[in-house]
Amino acid sequence: MTSTVHRGQKPKLGVAEMRLKNNRLGMTIFQISWIMVFLAMIVVNWQLRFSYAEWPPAGVAPFDPLLPTAATLALLLSSFLVKRGLDALRAQRLGGFLTCWRGAMALGVAFMAIIVYEFASVSDAAMATQYGITMRLMTGFHFLHALAILAIIFRVYRGGAAGRYSGDAHDSWAVEGSAKLWYFVTLAWIMFYVVLYWIR
Repeated sequence: MTSTVHRGQKPKLGVAEMRLKNNRLGMTIFQISWIMVFLAMIVVNWQLRFSYAEWPPAGVAPFDPLLPTAATLALLLSSFLVKRGLDALRAQRLGGFLTCWRGAMALGVAFMAIIVYEFASVSDAAMATQYGITMRLMTGFHFLHALAILAIIFRVYRGGAAGRYSGDAHDSWAVEGSAKLWYFVTLAWIMFYVVLYWIR
C-alpha cells in the first residue's frame, strides 16, 4: 500500500533521513552552546584586564604574535583541507579524501605543537599577573578541545581508509560531524588569537 502526498503536505522523512537531520541539529546546538563557553572566557579576560591600569601590566612583555600567527594559518589551512576532503568523499573520491585529511591532521599537530610551546614559554613575570594566567587558561582549554577532536578526526580517517564510508550523507555522518567539530576548533581559536595577541 503506497502513501500519497497531498498538495501542501511535506513527505514524511524516512528513518535514515530523520537520523541525519537530528544529527545535524544536535551538532548545531552543541556548537552554539559550546562557543558560548569560549565567549565567556573572553569576557572574563576583558574583565580582568580592566582591573589593571595597563595591559599587559607594567613590567610584563606582551606576547609575541609571530608563532601564534603561524599556528593560526596552519589551523585555517587544516580546516580548508578538511572541507576539501569532505567534498572529495561526497564525490566518491576516497583517495582525495584520505590525502586531504592526512594533510589536515599534520597541520593540526603542527598547530598544537606551537600552542604547547607558547603555553610553556609564558614568563614568570607574566605568570605573576592575570595576563599570564588567563593566557595559559585559554590556550590550555582550547588545546584540550583540539586534541580530543583531532583524535576523532584520526579515528574517522582510519574508518575511511578501511572503506567504511561511501560518501552518502547517511553513512558518512561521522566524517561530516568531525569536520564540523574541527571548524568549531578553528573558530574558537581565531577568537582567542585576536583577544590574546592583538587586542591591547
